[in-house]
Amino acid sequence: MENATKALIIAAGVLIGMMIISVGVALFTSFSDFSRSTQEKVDEAKISEWNNNYLKYYGTTTIEKNGKEEIKPIQLTAHDVISVANHAKQNNINYELQNQNRFDEKTYYVQVQVGSKTNFEKVEEQEKNTFLKENSMTSENEIKYYICTDVKISNITKRVMYIKFEEQ
Repeated sequence: MENATKALIIAAGVLIGMMIISVGVALFTSFSDFSRSTQEKVDEAKISEWNNNYLKYYGTTTIEKNGKEEIKPIQLTAHDVISVANHAKQNNINYELQNQNRFDEKTYYVQVQVGSKTNFEKVEEQEKNTFLKENSMTSENEIKYYICTDVKISNITKRVMYIKFEEQ
């Protein structure tokens, strides 16, 4: 009888130990899933914020004119184009991709094209200043506008990798 009681106590101890281990594993799994989910949301927010630096120039806007709504492409100035090129250049420097010449699905390289000029992100400051002088105003002293005609987003990195501007 004494041995049976000891056996039951040992079995109960093993059962309680297994339950404690099972609860620990369940908690660990739950917390790791929560942590992974939270990290994914943070990463998505960072990518979205980063892409917004480029995507805010792409698309259309609705303008009310004479009581009617018109849908027009978002207009940019030469200064906006330079800002995007500078942002892309800084990105490429941060990721040490200055030697790359073309966007790639697998890297964070950002390529900017203005009209027929590719790799506008690599243009030196003097050339940017010349671009501003020549493209800020029309010959009639009106502001010259550009529109974003193309944006490519990598399927792998989910980041903007190419943006193109054309004179309007």
